[in-house]
Amino acid sequence: MKKILSLSFLISSAVSLSGFSQLSLAQAQLSGTPEELREFLHPRPNTVNISGEAELSSYKDRAKISLLVTTEERTLSAAMQVNQELRLALIQQFTDEGIPLEDINNSKFSSSPQFGLFGRNPNSFEVSARMEISVGSEEHLQLLAAAADEHDEVKFESSEFEHSEEEAFEKQVRELALQDVMDQKAYYESSLGLQLKAINFFYGGIRQQSRALPMAVMSQEMAMDTNARAGGSVNASMPAPVVAPTFDEVEYQTSITVVFEIVNEN
Repeated sequence: MKKILSLSFLISSAVSLSGFSQLSLAQAQLSGTPEELREFLHPRPNTVNISGEAELSSYKDRAKISLLVTTEERTLSAAMQVNQELRLALIQQFTDEGIPLEDINNSKFSSSPQFGLFGRNPNSFEVSARMEISVGSEEHLQLLAAAADEHDEVKFESSEFEHSEEEAFEKQVRELALQDVMDQKAYYESSLGLQLKAINFFYGGIRQQSRALPMAVMSQEMAMDTNARAGGSVNASMPAPVVAPTFDEVEYQTSITVVFEIVNEN
């Protein structure tokens, strides 16, 4: 009977000690700020940021010119016919001078009746049609400007310039910026005895800047400066010169930052 009691006492003691051990383990806690706990559970690697920059310059080589052709006649049909004949004559002139026909687009026309001072019926009809021409040389640009000067019905309405190799230049400037980063990486590795591994990067995008100082503005500034030095008066109400459109210079800029992990340090 004593042996049985002793055995049951030992079992009871072991169970009590096991429960005490589990209770003490369950009460163990980690304390600290979220940042401190994150560093304890997932320590960050040693990293370094290397930034590279690049820029390329070129010239906008395509121009989209808008010519507005406006004709006025006693009847709507006559105004439309005269407008069409003038546009066809202009197209023939432009193609004869080397502008491809596919680069000349005719937009839809609009018409508006012209009323007299006291009449209810229109005295005439005005028809306007827009021609959009894409040119790639200064000679063709001058040809379109001359057409607007020659015909009262034609107005040089607007001009928009673009670079035909924009995508190729954007790709090239990105490659140059990344090459700048890799050249710096190779220098630091050889100089400091490091081994760097790229783990992230930040791309700054492409920035375009156009730079141009039209000759008309430059000539006026030089003339005003010469007049002032000669003792003449500068007319503050002098109208601004009409600046002719030009193929401006365009500059592509970008920056790339690459995050490297120091995987080996001697």
